[in-house]
Amino acid sequence: MSEAPTKRPGGVTFIGVLVIISGILYILSGIIALVVAASGAGTATQSWGVLIPGIAIIIFGVIELAVARGLFRGNNVSRIIVAIVNVLTIISGLFAAFQPGNQRGVSFTQVVIAIIILAVLYSPRANAFFGQSRATTTL
Repeated sequence: MSEAPTKRPGGVTFIGVLVIISGILYILSGIIALVVAASGAGTATQSWGVLIPGIAIIIFGVIELAVARGLFRGNNVSRIIVAIVNVLTIISGLFAAFQPGNQRGVSFTQVVIAIIILAVLYSPRANAFFGQSRATTTL
């Protein structure tokens, strides 16, 4: 007999929802950039300088939505992607905290939040959820 599937932990659901919100905000920001680029305000060089980042931001938002879907399904690749982003956030936050003129509180807050996200994603309940064989090959 096989074991009953592990229910998705609430913390993983919360992180997934935050990733969805972030993805939607990236897509909206990219659309706004495309509208600004299409409006013709400024020179052609300025328009391209807004158009290219706008497209990149939309692509990043779509990737975030795919990662969120993977988190909800227990996909380990999605968990690793979120973990890598948060490790990079910790590194950049610690680096920024010691730069002249930086608001250290903001940097340390980013570091603490990233550590909490990693703790939730690698808690025993999350390990059991992500350790299941379902949905391990697709986001």
